[in-house]
Amino acid sequence: MAERRRFVIGDIHGCIQTFRYLVEEVLQLGPTDTLFLLGDTIDRGPGSKAVIDYIMELSVSLPVRPVMGNHEFMMLRSLEDEDFFRRWIQNGCAETLISFGVDPSRVNDRDSVYQIPRAYFDFFRKWPLYEETDDFLFVHAGLDAFSKDPLGDVQSLLWTRNEDAPQNILKSRKLIHGHTPVALSQIQERLRDPVNKVLNLDGGCVYNKYPGLGILVALDLDQMKLHSVKNRD
Repeated sequence: MAERRRFVIGDIHGCIQTFRYLVEEVLQLGPTDTLFLLGDTIDRGPGSKAVIDYIMELSVSLPVRPVMGNHEFMMLRSLEDEDFFRRWIQNGCAETLISFGVDPSRVNDRDSVYQIPRAYFDFFRKWPLYEETDDFLFVHAGLDAFSKDPLGDVQSLLWTRNEDAPQNILKSRKLIHGHTPVALSQIQERLRDPVNKVLNLDGGCVYNKYPGLGILVALDLDQMKLHSVKNRD
């Protein structure tokens, strides 16, 4: 019987070539494996539609468990809220709209959002704000330790830059998140710390022009081993 493995991948941001290479060549995922995704699969990079299509394709052959990121959330809210569309414009939606065939001259027009087929919105609506196992809690951005309901605090789950570790929620588990780009060396250092309860896996894949970033990171959750690929898009 094939070994059952679990992996989690940080923010992809439309980097389809990098994502596909990590999944197929490095991790070599198979039907007995489980893949967690930390959100922000879209925006900024060139292949957002292709990334979503690939996640849909993977979901047919193996368990894929994504959590909602702030970028998927902005895309969903843009359907009904002009203010959220303006916010999305400021956060890299142009590349996503263009990947769906929108004329580049129209990416600032909210009507362009309706050129994205409904199936993609329906797909994102199924993504929870967090996923959990007996040993890990997965969120996009983080938790607010001072909130009365940290797992219901949408603002913190999607947008916080704090690295709180509320013990009443985590207990013996580790919190795995993305959202804030950090250097691979910093991720490696955190992973080596035996008492650290919070691990950020956002290697800033789409920010390959910045020193220390431009890395898509995956973590083998059973071996606690990092795998990384430099931006190939």
